[in-house]
Amino acid sequence: MLHRGQPHSIGSVLVVLGTVMAVTVSALCPTPRCATYDEINTLWTDPDPAHYQQCRPSPNGTWYLQQMTCASGTLFSYDRQVCVRPAYWTDCAVAPTAPDVVPCEAPRCITFAEIGTLWVHRLREKYYQCRPVNGTWVPQEMLCAPGTLFSFKHQVCVHQAMWQSSCYMADSEQ
Repeated sequence: MLHRGQPHSIGSVLVVLGTVMAVTVSALCPTPRCATYDEINTLWTDPDPAHYQQCRPSPNGTWYLQQMTCASGTLFSYDRQVCVRPAYWTDCAVAPTAPDVVPCEAPRCITFAEIGTLWVHRLREKYYQCRPVNGTWVPQEMLCAPGTLFSFKHQVCVHQAMWQSSCYMADSEQ
């Protein structure tokens, strides 16, 4: 477990149950940090793709990185911010780069990754979440808490002052 302020680099040395293991994280993966609002709300890569790192509050009021485990048979995808089946996993080194603002996609609930994604609604204070209905998954309209707006980029409702558009609705969807 790394704590805020501890040095860590692209090449890290971990001690796991008394065994020293050298690992290399892709140079294209961002360095995990817990200094800003966005960083605290980001899930970070771990040298072992079956794990990820999450910012957690410490008793002294600061934040530290805690290693979390993906569900059995899944790997953490930084690009998707969720653990996915190996067929959907990409390393940061091969993750596609995308512009900050892209067209919003219509909600889909077919693949595992789509079911695990929260989707943009035409109203910023709402979003779609895939929910099980009669043995299948369907997008269901959800409402953000008062004073918050849905951020597709962060996959969560954020305070209005923190909201930035990460995709736009096509004219036919507005």
